[in-house]
Amino acid sequence: MPKFIFLGKFTFQSLSFLPLKQCANIQDHCKVDLKVCMVLAALFLSTLTSNHAFGAITITEIQPLKYPATIKNMNKSTVVVVNWKGKLGGGTNASLLDSDYSQGKYLVSSDTNQPITVDFFQLANEAKVNLKTLRVRYKNKTYKSFPTIELDNPGIDGQIISIGAKVAAGKNATAGEKFPRYVLRVTEQ
Repeated sequence: MPKFIFLGKFTFQSLSFLPLKQCANIQDHCKVDLKVCMVLAALFLSTLTSNHAFGAITITEIQPLKYPATIKNMNKSTVVVVNWKGKLGGGTNASLLDSDYSQGKYLVSSDTNQPITVDFFQLANEAKVNLKTLRVRYKNKTYKSFPTIELDNPGIDGQIISIGAKVAAGKNATAGEKFPRYVLRVTEQ
């Protein structure tokens, strides 16, 4: 089963500014314009008093994308497809040893109403083993090219993102347990 590289919670980070008193001391030593320091201090204070000084996306893994144990093909690539519905896809050409597989499911939520971008890609961490035909299902729509931008915000209660992919082990791949890794990244725009 692939391990999920969890990117977790994303926040906008604000710059920290020096207090006005320290700005005056810097002006004496570094010839910094006091007006610039006052503007920076005012900007800092306005971010403290605004309703949303930062926004956050939270991704909670419900279940990772998981593939069944298979028997490696000897003369051709071994392919197993688990789609976003959690079903085996038609491109599967291997003998399965079990039926322990599932689509990946993630709960994504946001504390703003800004559009989101979804990115999904493999890390190619296993020699001659690749994830292909990556699919994301979000709000009753299936996406197959990434990054996908300008998607509706999931809101504070969140939405489920389901993922599926084809795993292909080349005919020269060594037998044994494999852990192809992927990244599911969700950011606000």
